[in-house]
Amino acid sequence: MTADPDWFTEGLPHVWLPYAQMKTALAPLAAVRTHGARIVLADGRELIDGGGELVDRLPRLQPSAHRRGGAPAAGGHAACHVRRLAHEPALTLARRLCALLGNGLGRVFFSDSGSVAVEVAMKMAVQFWLNQGVRGRTKFVAFRGGYHGDTLATMAVCDPDEGMHSLFAGALAEHLIVDLPRDEAGAAALDAVLARHAGEVAGILVEPLVQGAGGMIFHEPQVLARLRAAADRHGLLLISTRSSPVSAAPGRCSRTSGPGSRPTSSPSARP
Repeated sequence: MTADPDWFTEGLPHVWLPYAQMKTALAPLAAVRTHGARIVLADGRELIDGGGELVDRLPRLQPSAHRRGGAPAAGGHAACHVRRLAHEPALTLARRLCALLGNGLGRVFFSDSGSVAVEVAMKMAVQFWLNQGVRGRTKFVAFRGGYHGDTLATMAVCDPDEGMHSLFAGALAEHLIVDLPRDEAGAAALDAVLARHAGEVAGILVEPLVQGAGGMIFHEPQVLARLRAAADRHGLLLISTRSSPVSAAPGRCSRTSGPGSRPTSSPSARP
């Protein structure tokens, strides 16, 4: 039996498989190249791509071409879900992103936009509580001046004015939008909100260090440390989002904020 390639064994532990229970899901097949409608697996077998479903479509893998930095190049659908089939560009990217982010962020879930990435993180937070038999924790705490995306779910956790909450009243879910805890008084106010809504909140969303769409509003790393401490005191998940094109690159915010402000998850619009 042919051994799995190194990129497969090293990268697979760093991805979340979509539409699957991670504890029981079968490992995807390792695909190394394609030609026409055929997909060639690492063990030499060939599959016919007869389904044409987006979730299973591979990039047109070109093993002889490489991008700068050694990452394999791929044409066609450059971003595809990894479930039944896995390929080197996706798994290598997942492994490198986890190494870059550090701070215990060990898996990547690939999505198609920043807004969807934030929604995935929100759904994961809600499901975290559901998996423990806790219902009712469906609200999120977010901050004035924040931007997390343009879909209905992410608009609901954006700044109420910039997010046009009043215009879409009735269509948006209602969350808790408060001021960033820039000092100890702000931290106490946040604690009061979290205590008052105990049992309702699933997590806290924040743009780390800079609120881009809110007007390039910067805050100190101590703000993130206060949020991490508040999340720990109240047993909440902390989601660090980067949906805006002006957001800092992954890794930079993670390293700048320090281990005391490590997020639970970190959706990003781009690497």
